[in-house]
Amino acid sequence: MTDTAPRRLEDLPHADLARLGREFMLYGHIYDRALMPQVGMRLGGGSEIEPLSIQEWKGASPNYTRRMKRLMKIEGDDVTAIVKALQLDVGFPHEYMDVHFELLPDGSAEFWLNHCGALMDVEPRGEGAVVMMCHRIEDPTFDATAVATNPRARMRPIHRPPRTPKDRQPHCHWTIRIEPGVAPVIEEAHTLAVGRLALAQVANERPAEREPGGWSDYAGPFDAEFRLERLSQATLVAVLREFSLQTHLLAASADLYLSARHERAKVREVLVNQWAGANWIAAERIAALRGARGGIDAVAQVLVLHPAFPPGVSATLDRVGDRSAALRLAGPDALLDPEAPGWLGLLAGGESRPIEAIAQAVDPRARVRADGRHAWVVEVDPKAALAAQPQSAQITRLSTAAAWRFRDFH
Repeated sequence: MTDTAPRRLEDLPHADLARLGREFMLYGHIYDRALMPQVGMRLGGGSEIEPLSIQEWKGASPNYTRRMKRLMKIEGDDVTAIVKALQLDVGFPHEYMDVHFELLPDGSAEFWLNHCGALMDVEPRGEGAVVMMCHRIEDPTFDATAVATNPRARMRPIHRPPRTPKDRQPHCHWTIRIEPGVAPVIEEAHTLAVGRLALAQVANERPAEREPGGWSDYAGPFDAEFRLERLSQATLVAVLREFSLQTHLLAASADLYLSARHERAKVREVLVNQWAGANWIAAERIAALRGARGGIDAVAQVLVLHPAFPPGVSATLDRVGDRSAALRLAGPDALLDPEAPGWLGLLAGGESRPIEAIAQAVDPRARVRADGRHAWVVEVDPKAALAAQPQSAQITRLSTAAAWRFRDFH
């Protein structure tokens, strides 16, 4: 890397944004693989994993789905609107969750997964783990996502795992219908609480276009072959910011749920370790994608592009000498509040470990120290000892998401 200012999302060309966008979507799954082991180890075993999985997605997904629909001008309360939103949901990262949708003449839809990365992670743990994820977690969370568009929408399986035979394809197959005669799904208090957070209401301004071509929204017809390359350069910038926000809302939703049941300090330690593990893996992947191979310039570039900083919070990096940079965060007090649930509250409280995980994933000689309110110094000393990968990153790496490789459409 040369000694130049790092490129921000809005500086990247269309093709680079589309590639990076798939990484931002995958971050939503890396997030989950980093969280659940920490909950199991630090909050009394695995009994919390199932209810937490349900509540974190029920709390976050209706709120972020409404945001994405507004941004992309996805209007209406029909199945088409539901399916379009699912194509822009971190729960369904493209290719890793190889989802295919079909609209049917009766106004319903079907979708099926030729590859489910989540299933690949849980199948080795046995039928009980598969039933927990594919039945007891999916049933309430799928309907909760659809409620953002229509409270009488229902997603029901045609078939789903456990797979019989064991190599059955597709991995699962579902219907989506609007059922006028059923009782509407009512959003729970937890979902409403997440929706009231400043994080859920933050503005996401679309920048000026830097390149011609591409869709500025998704108001047009449903595209069964949709991929991020369809969108314009400026729209991709805004959509990537929303992908980051989706994962942050999941973290805030998880924090609200866990903090109502456990000591706050223990929950915060879970979140710190989770975020460090997820950030390390995502930083490795972004560094490889951007060709960032060590040194303060490479670290700065990955920090600026990392989805760790959602819309509403700006991260500036200024070089300080040959091997250091000053990182400063700016944003409304409601977002950078030490008591705010989720990851931003950790940063506002001066926590350095999740930032250091990003830096050390790019260059293990990097060190990060707090330097005042919402500020850190990032240093890469060529003579420093190589930092060990944290246990949280080692655990997260066990997921198939860590080594997943996307296709390149260019």
